[in-house]
Amino acid sequence: MTSIKNTFIKDLLAGLTVSFAALALGAAFGTMSGRGAFAGMVGAAVIPIITSLIGGTRLQASGPTGPMTAVTALLVAKAYDMFPDKLLAEQFITLTIIMSGFFMILGGAFRLGKLIKYVPNVIVIGFMNGIAVLIWWDQILKIGGLGGKKIMEGVPLVNVILGIFTLVLIFLIPIIIRKLRVPDNIRSYFSAVLISIVIGTFISNLIGLEVEKVKLGATFNSLNEYGEMLSRFFPGLEILQKEYILIALPLALQLMLLGYLDSLLTSLVIDRIVGEQTKENKELVAQGIANGISGLLQGIPGAQATIRSVLLIKEQAQTRLAGVLIGVFVLIWILFFKNMISLIPTAVFTGVLFKAGWDVLDREYIEVYITKNWKANFVRNFQMGLVIYTTLVTVLLDLNVAVFSGTAIFYLTKYFMKSKNIFDVESEYADEMEG
Repeated sequence: MTSIKNTFIKDLLAGLTVSFAALALGAAFGTMSGRGAFAGMVGAAVIPIITSLIGGTRLQASGPTGPMTAVTALLVAKAYDMFPDKLLAEQFITLTIIMSGFFMILGGAFRLGKLIKYVPNVIVIGFMNGIAVLIWWDQILKIGGLGGKKIMEGVPLVNVILGIFTLVLIFLIPIIIRKLRVPDNIRSYFSAVLISIVIGTFISNLIGLEVEKVKLGATFNSLNEYGEMLSRFFPGLEILQKEYILIALPLALQLMLLGYLDSLLTSLVIDRIVGEQTKENKELVAQGIANGISGLLQGIPGAQATIRSVLLIKEQAQTRLAGVLIGVFVLIWILFFKNMISLIPTAVFTGVLFKAGWDVLDREYIEVYITKNWKANFVRNFQMGLVIYTTLVTVLLDLNVAVFSGTAIFYLTKYFMKSKNIFDVESEYADEMEG
């Protein structure tokens, strides 16, 4: 009985702590996707509950992620370009997200999870860096009104300053907390992202800055209204046609591939920390079900989130209940504080998303490449070339093309040139620093 009580308290506190970051990032990613902050919060509530209950990684925090949201933003933009009628556009988005979940379930059913070990590290680094660039570029276009994007409402310079202010705060707050010598058991409750959002929002509203505020997107005031919204946005016969299904297919496959990579690569990190082995195929099925249901409920898709998962473990989560509670707490925040999200300036989320891109970017490889003088080695230079190639193709062309073509090039050169995969960058970098 005491053991159950102890694990429950630890799971409760861990779930509560991570839920703050999940809610803030969910709203930010929802805004970035173009579907609205509410859609991001729905994904942040639904996905962790399902994946924690039935997933293949015992301790995890899933939900909207930067990479998945970057592709979702492309989907939403395409849908609204194709369909001036918002109803049809939303039905197309829902169809595509459901299809991506279905393909992920098929991936688990056909036991494709083991294939993750064949994706070269250099390709993973390249496409993750490409996603980081896409996140940054999307925010630059929005805040500057470039590339056909509608410029943020309000004074442009004020929006830019507020975004930079929020980004700087996110980096400064952990430093300030350490300087104040806040005890470790309390420090984790100070979410830099959440605090920065609160400060930026408070200052903006206090002095009445002329800036654009976050749009919730499709939302509801009662359960009946929510049910009506779900029925209206469920794919109807007008969308369930061969022509539109074929258009949705590559987008759904792109989301499926990214969800596959995002989730299973994170699971490798978690496995190393907790000393367990993820059941990859079970995880794919769980992610597929979660994403499909999120889409049905008008949320955005997601995957295992590395930083949130690591934080959950650092907060001494003991059982699957901790991950479930993340979603439960986010659901509570939605029910009671949903309308407060509309007070947040959009530029504040721009700062949050720039930090999200920074977290996605694989900086360690570049650091190791420079500090260990890898530029003097032909093989290492070729691998860096593959990183750059995958990054550029991801940004300029397509994620699927980047991963598949980059992987093909890697194995062809490995066969003909005896090229080797890179070592574990994290451990190499740590060893180098200790030396």
